[in-house]
Amino acid sequence: MERQEIETFLVLCEELHFGRTAKRLRISPARVTQLVQKIERRIGAALFERNTRGVTLTDLGRQFQRDLAPAHEAVEKVVQRTIRAAKGMDGELRLGFLGTANGRHLVELARVFEARQPCSTARLVLEAEVGDHLRPLREDRVDVIAVPLPAREDGMVVGPVVLRERLLMAVPEQHPIARRGYGTLEDLADNPVIVASGDPEAYWIDYFVPARTPSGRPIERTHLVESLQAGIALVMAGKGIGPILAQFAQYNQHPGIAYAPIENGPPVASALIWRADRETELVHEFARLAEAHGPVILDWPAASEESRRPTG
Repeated sequence: MERQEIETFLVLCEELHFGRTAKRLRISPARVTQLVQKIERRIGAALFERNTRGVTLTDLGRQFQRDLAPAHEAVEKVVQRTIRAAKGMDGELRLGFLGTANGRHLVELARVFEARQPCSTARLVLEAEVGDHLRPLREDRVDVIAVPLPAREDGMVVGPVVLRERLLMAVPEQHPIARRGYGTLEDLADNPVIVASGDPEAYWIDYFVPARTPSGRPIERTHLVESLQAGIALVMAGKGIGPILAQFAQYNQHPGIAYAPIENGPPVASALIWRADRETELVHEFARLAEAHGPVILDWPAASEESRRPTG
């Protein structure tokens, strides 16, 4: 039996009306009749009873439907699965992140993604390093990563923004900035500054801690740290101050340290990043989902997440 014959038979079993079946299949009622008669000739018996009251299945027709429907469904699943595999839509999408809020948002997006793509999985596999947040992509340990911008490495694709937040100043809790309630980039010229180390081109650090303040005073980076926790420990010990993302501050609140918004700080956004030479339809589909749901907005000082949450 041809595929059109099978589909016509099964739809007519549901509709029990030649006109509605024709409309649903986008063919003529005469073509529906022709296909059904062709099946019945092959079977050698009537599958439907037609009279003035309508169309009903014969006992043989009902049995044929019970046997044929699950087999047809199984074949269709195989065909669709093969089509998806050919398009690169099957398999696992490895996700990375920098920042707990980015990680939480990716988990929610992954849940929606898997519900829509039942033959695919999206799983969080690692958190990137503060000093070299694109290394997991370079080393092919993740397929997509959500990290703060900017990201200017060759061969990397910057996708949709997934989170927007404020830039804060991490200071000892008795520091004048803490008492004032806000910081400025000018404050960085008056205090030892703690920054992340390890960025190969330094553009990422320069974005948050420029070489000079807006008035032109030099900013001295006195402490280079390999991890966020090392930087926080130095601030708590009174060794310096440093810019920090709101999502880092939200999940690292301790006695002895305070966070104040930087009034003239640069805008901060995190985006999905992936390698241009590793683009797949799976990556594109996840990016489209993230763009459709829009970014999380992380506020401060409440640090509440207000966003168009993925709901399926």
